[in-house]
Amino acid sequence: MRPAPARGCPGWRAAALVLLAPLSLAAQIAVQGRVVDENGAAVVGARVEFRSAALGEPAGTISDGQGRFQLLLPAPGEYSLHAERQGFFVLDQTAVSVGTETDVTVTLNHLRELVETVDVVYSPPAIDPAEITEQKQLNNMEILAVPYPAPQDFRNALPLFSGVIQDNRGRLHFNGGATEQTSFTLEGFNISDPVTGLLETRLNIDAVRTLDLATSRFSVDKGRGSAGSLDIRTGMGDDRWRFGATNFIPGVTTRRGLVLNKWTPRTTVSGPLARGRAWFHHGADAFYDLDIVEELPPGEDRRRSFTTSNLTRLQVNLSPAHILSGSFLVNYADADNLGLSFLDPVETTIHKRQNFVMGMVREQVYLRRGFLIEFGFAASRGVNREHPQGSATYLISPFGRKGNYFVDLARSSSRQQWIASALFPAWQARGRHQFRAGLDFQRSAFEQDVARHDYRVLRTDGSTARSVYFSGAGKLARNNFESVLYGDDRWTLREGLVVELGLRADYDQLVRNLLLSPRFSSAWAPAWARDTKIAAGFGVFNDPLSLGMLTRHQDQVSVATFYSRDGLVMRGPVETGFRVNEQALDVPRARMWSLTIERKLPLGLYGKAGYLRRSGWKGFIYVEPRLDPDPAAIFYSLANQRSDRYNALEFSVRGSFAGQYEWSAGYTYSRSRSNAVVDYSLENPVYAPQAPGPVDWDAPHRLLSWGWAPVPKWLLPKRFEFLIRQSSVAYLLETRSGFPFSVVNEEGFLAGRPNGRRFPCYFNVNLHIEKKFRLFGYLWAWRFGYNNLTNHGNPNVVNNNVDSPFFLTYERGQQRAFNVRLRFLGRR
Repeated sequence: MRPAPARGCPGWRAAALVLLAPLSLAAQIAVQGRVVDENGAAVVGARVEFRSAALGEPAGTISDGQGRFQLLLPAPGEYSLHAERQGFFVLDQTAVSVGTETDVTVTLNHLRELVETVDVVYSPPAIDPAEITEQKQLNNMEILAVPYPAPQDFRNALPLFSGVIQDNRGRLHFNGGATEQTSFTLEGFNISDPVTGLLETRLNIDAVRTLDLATSRFSVDKGRGSAGSLDIRTGMGDDRWRFGATNFIPGVTTRRGLVLNKWTPRTTVSGPLARGRAWFHHGADAFYDLDIVEELPPGEDRRRSFTTSNLTRLQVNLSPAHILSGSFLVNYADADNLGLSFLDPVETTIHKRQNFVMGMVREQVYLRRGFLIEFGFAASRGVNREHPQGSATYLISPFGRKGNYFVDLARSSSRQQWIASALFPAWQARGRHQFRAGLDFQRSAFEQDVARHDYRVLRTDGSTARSVYFSGAGKLARNNFESVLYGDDRWTLREGLVVELGLRADYDQLVRNLLLSPRFSSAWAPAWARDTKIAAGFGVFNDPLSLGMLTRHQDQVSVATFYSRDGLVMRGPVETGFRVNEQALDVPRARMWSLTIERKLPLGLYGKAGYLRRSGWKGFIYVEPRLDPDPAAIFYSLANQRSDRYNALEFSVRGSFAGQYEWSAGYTYSRSRSNAVVDYSLENPVYAPQAPGPVDWDAPHRLLSWGWAPVPKWLLPKRFEFLIRQSSVAYLLETRSGFPFSVVNEEGFLAGRPNGRRFPCYFNVNLHIEKKFRLFGYLWAWRFGYNNLTNHGNPNVVNNNVDSPFFLTYERGQQRAFNVRLRFLGRR
């Protein structure tokens, strides 16, 4: 008797699955391709999706470090292609025919504010599950749309990033660090000043394509700076000729007469040298500024400055897989009466002149089997000249300063940089691996001649508390050669889980220590929490070596004599100088921990919450010797005794709407502390023992919001709607804690704790309206509005002399100012 088959037998089902599985896999179609920009360069991190009615949910993936992508589709047929990447226009509704073997090239166009982009959709903010670095970006549209102060300088746009503060001297601070603790690069090449570590470079802001800031978990190729890494990317031409001009009409003021006070003309031109193969982009700007200090008498109340920049870029595609590009940048700056304020009349100011030139060349080669190799070289040279109004003795009193500033300086610096890197093909080993390796060599050098004349510190009654003169040649010179070798492995364990392991080795001519810097970071997009990403990381980072810090012992020596009120010598003469033993020094380092959570919110918004801790050790500081009761000489020694701590909690919300408008808001709570906040220098006439406290740019609370939107039509009756057609309103709101400052007495000695007081809270609102219109067959954009709409004081200078009758008198910052901008956008 033949037994009846058992219904529902699991063995039959298993056998059926085994037999049918190969058939289902065979039906899937592998699609591969590459995402490139309009000039054929790879676009990394682009989201590529194939859509169809039969498919249901889109099939998507992310382009890798070579711009390549690969995914499986259920069957051949007609699909709609969608691709987007922040900083580019969205590519949508592009028909693609998928066969048995399909190779697709996807071209994304960079954002550019030109007339043909009026009806094109921008890529919105998005959560990239494969992005590990805490990456923040400002694109060209945001840089041009947000009404931040002094918008002719791209450096003034950087405080639009949460975690970036601009202090009262205009210096930028990233993640609580000093300016020189940040890595600044232009197209991947170092542009920081070799002597000071500051960002002094100017660029036509219309030529800036993106400002890319890595604040934590940045990879091993970005290592000279523990506070962050800023890379400036500039534009390139395409197969269309383009022209642009901005602010070619000068501005005037009626304060103390009708005078030309601001002129910020900018021009750009770009286009093809050989269509489809070679392009160029040229951007030039100039900035003339006349500032009037109303607390000073007429004729002695004005400071002037003129700066200009000129950037030319070229790109030649020798073949689709071989790209050669180069850039040449020139800067010039000239400033009269620099330092003028209500405490510093004209006679105390200086004249400053700067020149800077830089040339860069880069070669990218895409080899078979997925290799990408890059080579690059850059050379730069800068000259800085600062001289006072004369040689009269400089007087520092509780009522302000008189006489001529006492420092006359001439400096030249140079840098050469060689870079090379290789991105290897991906391979499978318990997940997908992609390995990268590279090297970076830099040679920097400077020479400086400085001469100083006498200065005196006066009491309230006019008697001399201290007189100082200088001895020595004041000739400084140093060079350094730095070498870096790095490698990292990007390991995708599974969809939504990525780990990056890296190691960096640094060696330099000065300290001569081989430093290993490990990095570990990961990103996880859990399947059970859709549109959510959690990223964390730890790394060790080195701070760059500023040649100016390491050569103070070559500088002059100050000789001070202290007097009583009746003119008798109380102490001195006392010599003060610096000593450096390079063989006893280490490179300053920092450890960084970070955690970030991102999630898509309702209404198309994206929220982010993050924690960052940066712990620096072996920082450079000049320490005072153990003093005798009445020393004849004080020489400060450079040592690795500085420890810095920065902790920050950051919350932000960001979104876009109507395809072309954005809104962002964020709050940061932070604390930036150091065990050594007193900076000793020959120019700093403050005597105090070293002590801990908040750093000069510490701002515990900061709220920042900006955005732009179309002007609502309901503001005007329907018959007047044409007045606001193609109009938008933009705003910037920032409020934060005031910066700390120290108090001194009339003899120049510190009174109380260093940085024991704070400026009043800062509050600023800028509101602008822009309208596009046609004139003479061309499109123009006219913007007007107010900076500091509420006319808040926002002081940035204070009389900190406790013995002065004007103690705690503040000089207000920018008053409410009417701002106008006119741009030529070209022909439609």
